[in-house]
Amino acid sequence: MSRPSHQVVNLGGPPEMGVGTDHPPQSAPQNQASQALLSMYMEIAGEEDKKMADSWKGDADGILIFTGLFSAAVAALVAISIQDLRPSSQDTSTFYLAKIYQLQADANRSPVSIPSTLPDPSTPFSPPNYAVWVNSLWLLSLVISLTCALLATLLQQWARRYIKAAQARDSDSLQHRARIRAFFAEGVDKLHFPWVVEALPTLLHLSLSLFFAGLVIFLFNINHTVFKVVISWVGICATIYICITFMPILRHDSPYYSPLSSSVWFLYSCMLCVIFRILLWVVQIGFFSSETQDSVEDSWDTCRGWLLQGAAKAAEETARNASRLGGRGLAWTLECLHEDHELERFFAGIPGFCSSEVVGDLPRNLAKLDSERTVNRFVWLLNHTWSSDLVSKTVRHKRFIICVKAADAAHLSHAVSTILYGTFSGTWDGVLQSVEIGHSLRSTRNGTDRDDGLCAQGVVAGIITSVQERDDRWIALAMDQLGVSEDVLRDYLTHGDSVLLVNLLHITRQFFHSYHEGDRRVADFMAAALSFIIPAISKFDYQNTLPGLQHDFCALWNEIILEARDRGILKHILHLITLRSLRHAYIALHQGTDAAPSKFSTSTGDDESVLYDISSYPLCTISEHCSDSTSHIHEVVDRTTGETSHAPIASPPTVPHHDTVLATTTPARPDAPDVVLAFPMPSPVHAGPHPADHSELLLGEVPDA
Repeated sequence: MSRPSHQVVNLGGPPEMGVGTDHPPQSAPQNQASQALLSMYMEIAGEEDKKMADSWKGDADGILIFTGLFSAAVAALVAISIQDLRPSSQDTSTFYLAKIYQLQADANRSPVSIPSTLPDPSTPFSPPNYAVWVNSLWLLSLVISLTCALLATLLQQWARRYIKAAQARDSDSLQHRARIRAFFAEGVDKLHFPWVVEALPTLLHLSLSLFFAGLVIFLFNINHTVFKVVISWVGICATIYICITFMPILRHDSPYYSPLSSSVWFLYSCMLCVIFRILLWVVQIGFFSSETQDSVEDSWDTCRGWLLQGAAKAAEETARNASRLGGRGLAWTLECLHEDHELERFFAGIPGFCSSEVVGDLPRNLAKLDSERTVNRFVWLLNHTWSSDLVSKTVRHKRFIICVKAADAAHLSHAVSTILYGTFSGTWDGVLQSVEIGHSLRSTRNGTDRDDGLCAQGVVAGIITSVQERDDRWIALAMDQLGVSEDVLRDYLTHGDSVLLVNLLHITRQFFHSYHEGDRRVADFMAAALSFIIPAISKFDYQNTLPGLQHDFCALWNEIILEARDRGILKHILHLITLRSLRHAYIALHQGTDAAPSKFSTSTGDDESVLYDISSYPLCTISEHCSDSTSHIHEVVDRTTGETSHAPIASPPTVPHHDTVLATTTPARPDAPDVVLAFPMPSPVHAGPHPADHSELLLGEVPDA
């Protein structure tokens, strides 16, 4: 463990005097001025000394535990193997018994031979070579292990002594305490005490290596099968140890490290320094460009810094220049948060984080954050906020805005859709009553994600319909959403519910103008969204609106029907769901006329089969409704003349395409029976830390033939 070096500082004294040297007394103002610096020095030194001593003690504790178990195992094996270093009394007795038996054998019988394995006591005893090697290695391993245990015990005592001396409290003067600490810190640095601490694990690894070497030799002379099994495992462990040793060189972010890694790093840095120094000399005397020379010189400076600073400093420098702090770090932080205020603070910081220079490649860095678990944390926070009676309305709206802005800034499309869908499902009541939430969705409405933009426009449309207090903030929101001037908007407000009908027509047209021919997935998504949005914004008096706007509604109704008939309902479920959602408005505007629907009424439920037959929806054939093909969405009535004029109509913006997982199950042909149209929609209604993924929104059944 490398420690920061400590230099002797003359704390509180003249420059020419060192530690423990008398110096002339200073004036009171000078002493008071130095107290702040000395106090800061002692505070930082105390923290550093405590961390250093705790590290020493931790290393010593681990070494003591391991050496205790390891030494016991080695001692048990040595007690067996050491018998091979001296003559065995049992072998001598066996030899003489065999001799006696041979002498007493029957003379008529063949002589009994003494096995050659029995040693002759008359010859000098010589232990086998393998026994010498095994016992030498094991005994050396045992001695080194016990030495490590002794040094670990001393290390604990040294750590306690250093803390007691360096952080002494018996001196009344802060200056004296600072001098004492600097004095002992200098001793730790100059006597290379950190090197001693580093040497203990190295000695322990050496002891373990000697033990394995002796074990392999011992088993080779005992049984070859056991030897092969053990040598295989020892080889695997040795390979892993070598990989761990070289890992800090291959990957600077590697947590794996061995005591030999520092030596290997030193040799590696030296080799690179020599190579780049030679290359630098070559490019300087050769005809190379200045860019090449600068590149080689930078590489040489980098390698020289690695050599001087070591592996730890090189890893810190690499981490400082890396741009990996992104989705992985955010996802890890998010997993550690469990309180509402913690999640609120985290989500509030995402927009600023994403726009900062910390995140380089935003899509790549935030890929880890775009997951179902992240969506669940958004939903979890909002569910807890709305389920608590202690949370005020202001805080609820604030957290909702924070979640939407965070998901939009991090490009978490699934999270944005889930949050916005929850406003229409009734999970988070009161959202559609907040004009501020509508203003906060401006960036989402105008963003690059089409599906999120349409969802945000649907929420704003619901806010425009639901809010009763139409103050300046509401006026500004409606102007921005509908794209009209303030005079036009205020004129709508003087004509009953005209502004609400404009709002309904606007959001419906926005969805249809954003649809591209042949994109089935987009049609499914829009149909599912409109089935939420249109019922939420269509609850008003249609008769109390401008006639021109009513004609616009009829024109849109006819356009949807004709397009669906021409292209087929199987290709455009969007048209069918839109007509089903708009039918109440059509009935209200055509009651008592020849264009009134005959196959359904206001009492017809959404799940009845008649609503899934395109022929059930009649065209508006009233001549007054269809005589003028000009759109009246921006119709203005002059208050002085009573005449009607038309403001210029801005075409709905084209929102860029973005994929969203929304599927539709439709019948293979129009007359197929009992096929459910199901749109998998995000479900924000689940409570708990991990809500369920999705729930299906059943939009009805296809009628029987």
